[in-house]
Amino acid sequence: VTIYKDLTRSNKYPIGGQASLNLDNQEDPYNGGIKFTAMPPGKRLRDIDQLSGGERTIAALALLFAIHSYRPAPFFVMDEIDAALDNINVKKVCNFLEEKTKAGVFQGIVISLKDMFYER
Repeated sequence: VTIYKDLTRSNKYPIGGQASLNLDNQEDPYNGGIKFTAMPPGKRLRDIDQLSGGERTIAALALLFAIHSYRPAPFFVMDEIDAALDNINVKKVCNFLEEKTKAGVFQGIVISLKDMFYER
């Protein structure tokens, strides 16, 4: 939850958004799926499939990084994770990855066609 807030925080929305995972079938969790919902800043709560491509990408990256914070992978290879993102969100992802790299909790290669990713 904190990672999604960090990735969606801005001057206009200093609190950021919210995201959650919920069981489809609470009474029999092993026979159901998981529902991923997110509420981007200034919008209402929606299922992941109802979000725009950029919002979906930010939510998916937040989930990936949350899992990584719980059970770290030694190395990542990320191919064009910024394809659906606008420049503002590319910058947020770059800042997040740079911060985690400097803290020593992230190692990886990011493949991107956007110059902004490599300028950082």
